[in-house]
Amino acid sequence: MPTFFMPGKYEKHLTPDGRARTLAAFHLAQGNTDNLDGSEMRRDVLTALMSPSAVGYWLKMGWLEKTRKIGATQMLRLTGLGLQTCSNSLAGIAPVSAYPETVMNKRRFMSQGGPGHTKTTFPDLPEIHIDNSGTPLST
Repeated sequence: MPTFFMPGKYEKHLTPDGRARTLAAFHLAQGNTDNLDGSEMRRDVLTALMSPSAVGYWLKMGWLEKTRKIGATQMLRLTGLGLQTCSNSLAGIAPVSAYPETVMNKRRFMSQGGPGHTKTTFPDLPEIHIDNSGTPLST
């Protein structure tokens, strides 16, 4: 079961700290990878790591998109525009930018814990079985 540590307060997402938290959440939701891509991420995890309004904003802007549901869990992924926004934010050329060091610190606290962070465990997703034609089967 995936486990993360939620910060006690949400930063406003249109600030450098809020953007750093958003970028850290994407990294963690993609398996704590060093490079973001179009991999699917769980909406429940992103909502907890970011905030419901931040996830809604990224969807509204077309930077995140819904892909499929696994059980009751909606999956999301970064769009090409979303990946560019992340890259521009780290490069300091987006309207809202974030320092790479701040993103790394937030990733560390959200994955390992720290002052004011609460441990939260999410249920595993149900297994999806695929038939020979690539069609998902019910479990």
